[in-house]
Amino acid sequence: MNVIKIFNYYIYITDSCYNYLLLNNKKKFFYKILIKNKGNLFSKTKIYYSFFKKNLFNKLIKIKKIFFIIDILSICFLNNSCFHYEKKIIINSPNSFINLFLENKILSKIIFLLKILINKKLLIHNGYLKINYFNFNKKTLSLFFLGNCNNCNFTSITFNNFVLKILKKIKLLKFIKLNE
Repeated sequence: MNVIKIFNYYIYITDSCYNYLLLNNKKKFFYKILIKNKGNLFSKTKIYYSFFKKNLFNKLIKIKKIFFIIDILSICFLNNSCFHYEKKIIINSPNSFINLFLENKILSKIIFLLKILINKKLLIHNGYLKINYFNFNKKTLSLFFLGNCNNCNFTSITFNNFVLKILKKIKLLKFIKLNE
């Protein structure tokens, strides 16, 4: 069993499916996993060949020899999805039709603010901030510094005066903490 873990979401790929995907892998293409019609009874989980376009909403993951592009906007709907192969790929995606747009919207805002506003400023000092975990039910977000910011004496000041001011704009987040 192969596991793709992004934030606190898991996608499972059985060995039979992985071997099938490996045999049918095309050069210069990646497998893209996403859900069409998210949060709808008629939603469909899809896996297909795609070029990688670097943007905020695509996450490139490598499992052994295969690269997967995960649609970040679909990630909360893909949680606990299982990909299996028996003469064809069978996808069990229990959360695909649940209306999780609120969670997805919050996670998208967090990622956007981290990449566009916060990390652009931190990269000036060769550092950046990453998500440790995000819990929608408890409305908590845990972050940690990497790069030069990891060992800096000003991380707590930067976190309190800069990062918290930006992330407090997401009103549904009640607790934002820094892991050291």
